[in-house]
Amino acid sequence: MTEDVVADFTGRFFRNHGDSPATPTSGRIIMTRRRLVLATNDDKTTIPLSTMIDINVGNVPSHVKQFFDDTVTIGYDVDGTTRSAVIESTGETVDTFVAILFRCLLNGRKAAVKHPSRVGGRVKDTPVVPGKIRIKNRQIEVTTKRDTFSFDVETVMRIERSNKLGDRDDRVTLVVKYIDTDTDAGLTKTSLISPSKSQYVNLLGRFLRLEFDDLREEVADIDLTNPEKRVLVGIHATGGDIDFTNMLDGDPAYVTNVLNSVQNKDLVLENGNGLSLTAKGRIIVSERIEDVNA
Repeated sequence: MTEDVVADFTGRFFRNHGDSPATPTSGRIIMTRRRLVLATNDDKTTIPLSTMIDINVGNVPSHVKQFFDDTVTIGYDVDGTTRSAVIESTGETVDTFVAILFRCLLNGRKAAVKHPSRVGGRVKDTPVVPGKIRIKNRQIEVTTKRDTFSFDVETVMRIERSNKLGDRDDRVTLVVKYIDTDTDAGLTKTSLISPSKSQYVNLLGRFLRLEFDDLREEVADIDLTNPEKRVLVGIHATGGDIDFTNMLDGDPAYVTNVLNSVQNKDLVLENGNGLSLTAKGRIIVSERIEDVNA
C-alpha cells in the first residue's frame, strides 16, 4: 500500500551509525506518517517513526557541530541502542518539518488522563479515563468520552514527570500546570497525561518545551521603556486593579499611550475586570523581574 508523503525536501544530514562518514552528506529527506527516509545517490537510511524517542532543535552533537546551522536532531532506538540523525536545511524548512514530525508522532496517541487533578491548590477527586492526544499550533488537546480539554503552551507554568497516575505507580506521566484562561480569575489547573508508551511522554514534554523556548525567544526581542516595565509589574502585583496615573506620574493622555503600547506589544490585554498580563507579559515579569524593577 502506498504511503502518503507528508514532507519531502533536500538538505544535509549526519547519521550516527558505526560506519557513517565523519562529515555530513547531502540528499533528500522524505517522510510519511510511518517512516523517515534519508536518501543519497548511494544509499538510504529508513527510520520508523515508532522508534523515535527524542526530537531536539538546534542542539547538535559536538563532533559534528562545526558542520551545521539550522538543524533538528532525532534520537531513535535500534535494537536497544540509541542512534541519532542530524538534519539541516533552511530555518523555515526545519521549523515546518519539526511541526509536521511532532503531529505525526503524537496526534491520535492514546493516553490515560486525570483532568483536572488540581484546581488552584485544591486536589480534585477526578477519575483516570482514557483519551486521545492532538497537538495544534502551541496547543495540546485531549479528547475523552466525557469531554475535551486543551491548554495553550503560552499558559503553561510548570512541566514535571511522575510515575504515579491514580492507583498505579508504574505509569510514566506528564504533570502540566497551566493557567485556565477560560476564567476571569485566572485559576491554575494541573492535568496528568500518561501516553500508552513512555517514549511519547518524552516527546510530548519535548514539544511543550520547544514551543515554550520559541515563545521566550520572541519575548527576548521585545524592548521596553521604564514606564512600560512599571505597568507590567503593577498589573502583576495587583491583578490590574491599580491607578496608572499615580503610578506613572503623568496626565491621562500619557498613561493611555503607555497602556496602548504594552497592549500593541501583546503584553497586556483587557478583560471583564480590567487589565491582565498575556503569556508574553507573564514571561517578562517572571524572567526579567530584576530588570523590570530597576
